[in-house]
Amino acid sequence: MADVRFAPPLQRLTSPPEGAPVPPPPPAVAAPPALRLTPPSVTQIRETTGSSPLISFQELIQPKTDTRPTKRKKKRGKKLITFVVFVGLVGGVGYHFRNAAPVQRLLHHQAAAAPLPAVPFVRPAITSAEYSITLSAVQNGVPNNVTTKVRADFLSGTAESTVESQVGGVFSTSQEIRTADSIFRPGQAFGTTWTRQPRTPDTPATYDAATSILMVNDIVDQPLRDATKPTSSKSEKIGGSTISTLTYVIDRARVPEIAPAIFARVPWLFDVPNATTLTVEVSYDELGVVRHLAFRVDPPQPGTGSDATWVTSYTMDVTSLNAAVAITVPGDALEVPVGTP
Repeated sequence: MADVRFAPPLQRLTSPPEGAPVPPPPPAVAAPPALRLTPPSVTQIRETTGSSPLISFQELIQPKTDTRPTKRKKKRGKKLITFVVFVGLVGGVGYHFRNAAPVQRLLHHQAAAAPLPAVPFVRPAITSAEYSITLSAVQNGVPNNVTTKVRADFLSGTAESTVESQVGGVFSTSQEIRTADSIFRPGQAFGTTWTRQPRTPDTPATYDAATSILMVNDIVDQPLRDATKPTSSKSEKIGGSTISTLTYVIDRARVPEIAPAIFARVPWLFDVPNATTLTVEVSYDELGVVRHLAFRVDPPQPGTGSDATWVTSYTMDVTSLNAAVAITVPGDALEVPVGTP
C-alpha cells in the first residue's frame, strides 16, 4: 500500500488584538532602470525666427569638438614669429645706420669738433657764392627784420641782391645788380624797367667781394681762444663735407676785451640796453670757410623813443660756393645821378 502522506496542518492566523494599529504595508521597491548604451533619440526643436538657436538635449550631452583653441594657438605662434622677424629687421637696419649723421643727431651722440689749428686757415679761392644775411631788430617797439639774399660771381665782380623787409605787418622787396662800374635798380619810379648809376670808387663793396665770405679765423680770433673755451662743440657730415660748429656764450661786458674781432664786426649789437650775454654760433667746413654764423644778444629789449632801432641778432647762411651763377645785367637802363636810391 502506497505511503500516504498528509500535509501539515495549516497554522491559524491570529488576528491582532482589538484597538492595535495596523502596520502599513512595506514600500514597494522600484526595479533599477536598465542601462542604456546610447542616449535616447530626442527630437530637435529649433526656432527659426529667433536671433539665437536653441541647444538641443542631444547637443548638450554630446557637444561638438571645438577647434578654436588650436587655431588661436597657431595664430599666436605666427604673430610671435612675425614680431621676432620684425624686431630683427629693425635691429639690423639700426645697426647698419648707427653711425649715420641723422641717427647720431637723434641720439645726441654727435662727435665734438676738432680743435682749431694753431696756424690760422688759409683762405681758399672762392669764385662764386650764394648766401643770405638776416638782421632782426626792433624799431620804436615794432619788429623790423631784413633779409638780404645774394648771388655773386666774384670773378666778374657781378652780384645780384634781393632785400626782403618786414616792419610790423608790412612787407617790402627791393632788388639791385652791381657790376664793377655800375649799379642797376628797378626803375618803375622813372617809368623805365631799370635805372643805372655810375659806381664810384668809394661805393662800399658790400656783397660783390669775395671777402664777404668769412673764415672761422675772422670770428674766433686768438684772444677769444686764449680767454675761453666754447660752450658746445660738434661735428657732422653734411653733403659730403665735415661741418664743425662752435658755440660761445660770452658776458657782453667782456666782448670788447676777449673777442675784439666780433666787437669790430657787429658793434651795433651792443647798443641794446640791459642785454647781459652774447651768444655766438659759427659753423665751418674743412677749409675753415664759414657756412653759418649767428650772433644774438640776450635778453633782447624793445626799442623805445623816436627812431630807436636796436638790432638784436645777426644770421648769415652760405648755401653754395664755387657753383655756376648766372646774372643777367640789364642792357637798356635809364642813366641817373650817383646816389639815386
